[in-house]
Amino acid sequence: MPLNYVLIAGAALNGYGAVNLFISSLRGMHRVSGPDDYWQLRLFVSGTALTFGLFYLYLFFKPEFVWPFLIFGAALKSWACVLSLALYKAEKLSRKAMAEFGLSNGLVAGLFWLYLWYGFPAA
Repeated sequence: MPLNYVLIAGAALNGYGAVNLFISSLRGMHRVSGPDDYWQLRLFVSGTALTFGLFYLYLFFKPEFVWPFLIFGAALKSWACVLSLALYKAEKLSRKAMAEFGLSNGLVAGLFWLYLWYGFPAA
């Protein structure tokens, strides 16, 4: 399997996360209260995740543009993993959330770094 299929994995993960966050936000708005900008931030993050997912899909079809954009995506996914692990260790994040968000992003981050190291097309 060509390494550029890791971009499909990134697109799928982001799309899945975006849709889940969007739907859960819409369902929870009337039941859960929080800071004034809580729902705005959740919905913004879901849109951002979807945008990144579509961008990974674009890079799948246009791999000549992978560099340097995928570095940003790999770094952001690495940060999501590190942040989730730190919050889990501090007992501020559930095991389920850490696995669904942190570890899944960490796995895709690793695949992105491998792609950048071994598989991106030569210019």
